[in-house]
Amino acid sequence: MSLDRHLAALDLLRARPFGDRAHHLAELAVETAPGSSAAAEQAEAERTALAGLLAARWGPPDHVGLGSLLLRAERGERIPQPWDLLSETVPEVELWRVEGRWLALGLPAGDETYRLLVCVTTVDPP
Repeated sequence: MSLDRHLAALDLLRARPFGDRAHHLAELAVETAPGSSAAAEQAEAERTALAGLLAARWGPPDHVGLGSLLLRAERGERIPQPWDLLSETVPEVELWRVEGRWLALGLPAGDETYRLLVCVTTVDPP
């Protein structure tokens, strides 16, 4: 586990100014053999550990399922970025609101490489 590297990456993302897009998206790699049950367990363990460290900093996260956003998009509703992209990538996120920015942490569904996905945005969840 490389929690120190993950925290450093998150801090850099949070500090970066936004350009044309009001979000930053990053993949935090989990270094295990892809496609194995051990890799899935490692990815989940890293997500849980990182979420624990973030909860110690900012309090408990909201656990937000994103499946309803997919349904709303299928019905023609325009879902703003990055939430549209996140809903297509991760089934749920742990979500914090810190200093005017949202930080979402999730594991992509059906991903054989097992990586953590983090998004920092000023766009409120729909």
